[in-house]
Amino acid sequence: MEQWGSRLGALLSLIGGAVGLGNFLRFPFQAGKWGGGAFLVPYVIALIGVGLPLIWIEMALGRAGARHGVQSAPAILHALIGKRGWMIGLLSVYVSLSVGVYYAYLTGWTLGYTYHALLGTFSNFSLTQTVAFHEQFLEREAIIFWLLTWIIAGLILQRGLQKGLERMNLWGIPLLFLLAVGIAGGAIMVGETGRCPTCASQVGLAYLYLPRWTELGQPAVWLAATGQVFFSIGVGFGMYPVYAAHALRSNPVREGFQTAAANTIAEVGLGGLIVIPLVTAFLGLPYVQEKASFSMGFAVMPFVLNEWGGRLLIAAWYFLLFLAALSSLLAMGWVGVTWLSASLGGSPLRWVWPLIGSLILLGIPPIFGYQHGALDLYDQIGGTLFPVIAALGYWWAFHQVKGWEILKQESPGLLGKGWLLILRWLPPLFLGGLLGMSLFQPSAGDWVGAFRHLLHHGHWPWAPEALPAQLQRTLFASIWNLLSGVSLILLAGILVVLRKRA
Repeated sequence: MEQWGSRLGALLSLIGGAVGLGNFLRFPFQAGKWGGGAFLVPYVIALIGVGLPLIWIEMALGRAGARHGVQSAPAILHALIGKRGWMIGLLSVYVSLSVGVYYAYLTGWTLGYTYHALLGTFSNFSLTQTVAFHEQFLEREAIIFWLLTWIIAGLILQRGLQKGLERMNLWGIPLLFLLAVGIAGGAIMVGETGRCPTCASQVGLAYLYLPRWTELGQPAVWLAATGQVFFSIGVGFGMYPVYAAHALRSNPVREGFQTAAANTIAEVGLGGLIVIPLVTAFLGLPYVQEKASFSMGFAVMPFVLNEWGGRLLIAAWYFLLFLAALSSLLAMGWVGVTWLSASLGGSPLRWVWPLIGSLILLGIPPIFGYQHGALDLYDQIGGTLFPVIAALGYWWAFHQVKGWEILKQESPGLLGKGWLLILRWLPPLFLGGLLGMSLFQPSAGDWVGAFRHLLHHGHWPWAPEALPAQLQRTLFASIWNLLSGVSLILLAGILVVLRKRA
């Protein structure tokens, strides 16, 4: 059985799996979109109320699985609660693999941009030229760097847990944080650029970090903040129980807290300090508020970074993004190969390249249909809906096996009885609310008006952002989107067939 070589290596790998593009790109632009400080308050509440407890829950189940000598997510839960546990673990494998299909594509963007930054491609580019370059990159080069990313990930996974994942994270995660701290420290000092009335890094900092209490009554803000916590810490993906099961000794409470703390520092501290202040300093606050989106991290940031510091700064930024994305992709891959090993036998290393080859094939429809939103379908299913359901399953399994006792044994003296109440009630309330709001989000966020509309007109006024409306709109946008739906069903079918064989 594979095991971590050291507790430091295990912890850094855990942090590496949790810290990814969601921290450095998705969080800043989500915060920018939803009012900056208005977003931060529910984010912190959701992190403490649901994020941290779910990390502990999943790690406790992993430690219980280690006692049974099993290391894949389905095998862990099957050993603890039988067939229903296997299905919960299988769902988290589905989450990791379906997200991994498109996450490798985004990781390839960061690798490609690092390459172009070192070449000096972005030097002397105007904002219009930078935006145009991103469109050309997607059309011409993104697929090459996507395949190269999978080759790099495969070579690391093929070396195993200690020589592959652990060694990469032992040097990669400290370097990632070192680069991020250096860039963030400089971003704070940019100050006013004189390009527009709001072009100052201090304006961006104030927008992001000053709470706006009057906007907390909007359910959409709470939904977005809770969803961001869920996306960034990676619960429901199967990583935490699998990584915990590979440790000879572990302290789930302490290591879970350290992982959540590192994730928050990367996200709220470093990601927020870099992106929002810099874009504000060179393009103004209205630009941030109107155009905040994930793609702005590639269509706009090269211009901003070049205006501030030049090619080496751009290369440092995209290389740290590549390290963050790669470490998360490796975690998803390891969840997959441990599942194949448990289902079909043999070492996890035997299944690295078959898994990667399968994910490349499944990735053809969403990646070739990216411009039509095909990749969004994978994100809506694998990255939004199913992680919530999987996390609810882990919460249920935790209470079936009296997981509180496992935490007390593995982390003696670190949790009081108050946390027992939080572990018992807050995760299902938060997750149930998140799932309900995702499925039934009403037009304009007006829940009272939506119920009145239902009573008077007999149907629910879904918002365009509600998950059913998004899925319907995305699925029929193009033939590539329909093929993406087929590939998602095919992936689910493969998991079910292998489960029956196991």
